[in-house]
Amino acid sequence: MPRNAAPARTFGAGKSRVDSFEIISAPPRNPVIRVLALLLRLRAELLVAAVLITAWVALGPDHVTGTDGVAIEVTGTGLDTTTRAALFAAVALLLAAVPWTRRFLFHRAQAVLSRHRVRQVLVERRVLNSRSRACPLTVWARPNRVGEVVWLFLRAGLAPKTIEEEAEELASACFAREARVTAWSSTTNVVRVEIIRRDPLAPNLIRSDLFRWAAGNPSDDGWPAPDAGQDAPIPAPRPEQTRPVIPPAPRPAIDGPAPDARGGDWSEYV
Repeated sequence: MPRNAAPARTFGAGKSRVDSFEIISAPPRNPVIRVLALLLRLRAELLVAAVLITAWVALGPDHVTGTDGVAIEVTGTGLDTTTRAALFAAVALLLAAVPWTRRFLFHRAQAVLSRHRVRQVLVERRVLNSRSRACPLTVWARPNRVGEVVWLFLRAGLAPKTIEEEAEELASACFAREARVTAWSSTTNVVRVEIIRRDPLAPNLIRSDLFRWAAGNPSDDGWPAPDAGQDAPIPAPRPEQTRPVIPPAPRPAIDGPAPDARGGDWSEYV
């Protein structure tokens, strides 16, 4: 071994230092913890799959065990495979046809998608703990009037400012127009990520009551009628104002001479 070669020194588990370089490796994780974390992230998809499988089995025919130990369908019970598939398709079309259920399911699906996309952005951008390499927990996601809201629980070693620096990447990953990051008022380890997709005030502009009162008619909204062509009725003229007209205040004598007075500017007497 050469005399000038420096031996490697180890500082703790998963951390080594050679000369001026420091290497931090992720510690091994318990497989049970990793499986539980995966089930927690996929809870919405697993719930939907469990409901569909339960409904499929419940609507199917009954089974009995034969003499050879093989399950045999009981004739005349339940629905066959074709009927169940047609029933599931009809229910799906009905949920998609009704506006209320369509919006509810679509917005819930977008919230689940945003929760996965937010976590993927944090992993890709290395917003992790420096030692344990753990990503912030995506606790909950729900839709609102402008998009979705995703709640994050920050682990030790992360700050809300770190998440706020990734606002543009979060908006781009969630196919949104903007992303806003706000820390909870009572504690800073809980962060609220608001995904802005739409503006609820854009389709219908706010009309002020000042238009009606300025015209002297409370029933006038101040907006011109749409152009309906040559056969459109001629709008009636606006009624005369019913407010009393206040006469102007008399001008003082200092501003000008009165008819039978000397008057004039004060500069004439100085």
